[in-house]
Amino acid sequence: MTTESDFPLHDRASAPAAASSFDRAEATFGMVPNLIRKMATAPALAAAYLDLNELLQQTSLSGEEQAVLLLTVSRFHACDYCMAAHSMTGRMAGVADSVVDALREDRPLEDPALEALRGFARAMLEHRGWLDEKDKQAFLEAGHTPQKMLEVILAIGLKTLSNYTNHLAATPVDEPMQGERWTAPTGG
Repeated sequence: MTTESDFPLHDRASAPAAASSFDRAEATFGMVPNLIRKMATAPALAAAYLDLNELLQQTSLSGEEQAVLLLTVSRFHACDYCMAAHSMTGRMAGVADSVVDALREDRPLEDPALEALRGFARAMLEHRGWLDEKDKQAFLEAGHTPQKMLEVILAIGLKTLSNYTNHLAATPVDEPMQGERWTAPTGG
């Protein structure tokens, strides 16, 4: 049986070889989130998460599209921590409340291109990447590109690292995110 002591909320003194990840997290997020504190038990995981986060910023995906993907994947995985985090950061980045709220409630988005992105990401998750031609074609017809198809995989990978860590390690929501707390509905 795992306990909280198996996945502590590390600080700089207790984290095994994670000082650089703490520095990077602080530079990126303005703080060391509880996610990174938990990931610090496996320093390579913390570094990989931060690397993928930086790489996502270099994609052709707009900030709004990134927020849609991060919330869609976190919603699919029922990750309370990441739903709070990306609701907060999405709103701070200027994503409309109506978009964030729809994603939190698993409702379709009004913008056809964003809805196509949300639908494509869900299909990728549901079918583990084995999509029908119609799914691919719908994405392209909404104005997206093959490059974005592959960048969706990057977002899914990033969120899988954090969502699964949070499930396994029971990461508590950081204080700044408390206003965006979210709980997965019963039944998924």
